[in-house]
Amino acid sequence: MPSSSMSYRLQVNVSNQLSRGRKITVRCESKDDDLGSRRLVAGDVYSWSFSRNIFGTTLFWCDVSTARGKKHLSFNAYDESQRKKGMPKLHELTWEIKDDGLYFAGFPMSIAPWVSQ
Repeated sequence: MPSSSMSYRLQVNVSNQLSRGRKITVRCESKDDDLGSRRLVAGDVYSWSFSRNIFGTTLFWCDVSTARGKKHLSFNAYDESQRKKGMPKLHELTWEIKDDGLYFAGFPMSIAPWVSQ
């Protein structure tokens, strides 16, 4: 299937990679779909799949907070506009939540740090 096709499904994974078994709450949504909140213990993965819209404006964002709500971070889990600007054209995107922040799986640098509340 050509990479320009809108008919294939994409998958997003958010993985809790925190140490010491710490828990997080992840809430993800788009303009059209509220995927709700999920509680993840260390090692858990929250996944969903979707098809890109025909307008090329698909955007899913997530908010993550620690179990006691003392720290949080927000990020765009999938942004069609970034895909157009050279983001890898993968069919599966995995985000890792680690002790020092957010990572895109396979990249060695944190993309977004935790913010204290």
